Order: sequence, then structure tokens, then C-alpha cells
Amino acid sequence: MKFYLLFCLVSVSALSFDEEAAKNKPVSKVITLLKDMLKQLKKEAAGDEKIYDELACWCETNDKKNQINC
Repeated sequence: MKFYLLFCLVSVSALSFDEEAAKNKPVSKVITLLKDMLKQLKKEAAGDEKIYDELACWCETNDKKNQINC
């Protein structure tokens, strides 16, 4: 019985989850990279939206000026 308990303890300790080792696996690195890319895209999207709005305003303003001049 003692042998069985010792075997179970060794087995459980061998199967324990090592968080640091999991971070170093290639799949984890790819997932982290994709999450970082998503954050960067969201940040850039906000800036792009502002630039688009300014350009759209400029186009509308110049289009009205050109129609008046014609």
C-alpha cells in the first residue's frame, strides 16, 4: 500500500503543470504574438478612422468648391 501511495505521489508530481514551460512552447508564442498584433491593429484603427474622417471632410469641402466654380 505504501508503494502504491508513493507511486501515485510521484505520478501526480510528474504531471503537474509548469506555467513557465508552457509560455515557452511555440504555440504559446504564436498565440501571444497574435494577441499583441490584435492590440496593435485596434490602436491603429482608431488613428486610421480619424484620418479617414478628416480626408472625407476635405473631399466634401473641395467637391462643393469645384461645383460652385464650374
